[in-house]
Amino acid sequence: MTDYKELLRRMCAVMSVSGHEKRAARELLPLVEKYFDSATVDGVGNVILLKKCGREGAPRIMLDAHFDEIGMAVSGICEGGFVKVEPSGGFDCSVLSSTEMVIYGKEKVYGVFSVTPPHLAKKEDEGKRPTFDKLRIDTGYDKEELEKLISVGDPVGYRATGCDLSFGVIAGRGFDDKSCAAALICAAAEVPADELAGDVYVVLSSREEVGGGGATCAATAIDPDYAVVTDVNFAAAPGVEARESGKRGGGPMISLSAVTCRRLTEQIIGVAEERGIPYSPVVESSNTGTNANTLVLAGDGVPAAVVSLPLGGMHTFSETLSLGDAERFIELIGAVIRDRDIAREWREARERSRGVFDRLYGEGGGENE
Repeated sequence: MTDYKELLRRMCAVMSVSGHEKRAARELLPLVEKYFDSATVDGVGNVILLKKCGREGAPRIMLDAHFDEIGMAVSGICEGGFVKVEPSGGFDCSVLSSTEMVIYGKEKVYGVFSVTPPHLAKKEDEGKRPTFDKLRIDTGYDKEELEKLISVGDPVGYRATGCDLSFGVIAGRGFDDKSCAAALICAAAEVPADELAGDVYVVLSSREEVGGGGATCAATAIDPDYAVVTDVNFAAAPGVEARESGKRGGGPMISLSAVTCRRLTEQIIGVAEERGIPYSPVVESSNTGTNANTLVLAGDGVPAAVVSLPLGGMHTFSETLSLGDAERFIELIGAVIRDRDIAREWREARERSRGVFDRLYGEGGGENE
């Protein structure tokens, strides 16, 4: 059985700040390609892993988890070895003071965000969140030496850390969305090829944290019969409304949304209930905040559902995750990609829709043809 925790740890050590996915792929592929029949990187940095079922004309199943992570880019090198940065993705600057960072230049440069000592803080600034234009990373270098190592535009990320908490909960950085990426790889690896309901494409997609697009490119190329988009969602925590979160330890979360396919979502819920896999439904009426928002518009429309992992501390350097939830997530995804009834229904439905498209717009076609 694939060691999920170890795979996640190794994947989180790979720098994959949005826009640098191709660089990340060089480190990622040796970790995961052994589980698949092919592993490729496309023009926008998506890593596409294919496991074949061995049957001609089999359904095509797409599993998506974005591999990019939030980060920053160097925007200036200042006197005293301080570095200005701009964000790539959503940050709460209030968590950044004294945070350990890595600048990926000609070599790794370590630093911490500098902070004004409380003794020197101005009264008018009390209670205000810092902003990126005021924050600087202290590297310990002088400017001249630092300029030999890093340049404007170099990526910056949280320093890779992690620890085990109690009751199977782990903490670390980059769990959004590498926790789902590692789980998809484990699920696909653990299902024998002849038990797969179709050819399974695991897409570790690019650019989700800066607006998406990578998964849509991959879906256009793959033309799947259906897709399961996976991402993290909010775990219950102080200050988080119960209606917009999932209980940690309660299993994966399944999205109910206007942008997802109702029928496919019902089928996944049915699989969970039939197998006794606990899950939490989450209502995201018009926006899932995932690649599903645009994936359904790829090609002539891809039926998509969203399955998530509850995550605490999202977009910080100490995100928290239940390994029990990950195990149930892997079990659910494994059951879905085994289900030939689901695969057969969507293959037939997609063939019918493609037939309509061909009749209307295909070569020599036209609705009066």
